[in-house]
Amino acid sequence: MPFRWEKEMSSCEKCWSDAHRGYPYCDVATEYQRLMEERRAHPCTSEEQAGPDATFCRKCGRMTCHQYTRECMACGAWPEGEVVG
Repeated sequence: MPFRWEKEMSSCEKCWSDAHRGYPYCDVATEYQRLMEERRAHPCTSEEQAGPDATFCRKCGRMTCHQYTRECMACGAWPEGEVVG
């Protein structure tokens, strides 16, 4: 069964931030993929995935709505009225 991040979804902001640490000496996208694989057994928390500017999810009650896409990284909810896909 594929992990949630292997499907269409918002990026993990913690992994994306960590992937930039080696720039310009490494390719950020390649490093992001490497981190995702490395962290497969112990993924980042929903709060870490959502980013430092995450917002409150009305469905699950956590501060886990992604800072850019507003997808809830915990329950997968999108803002009401949001068209996805």
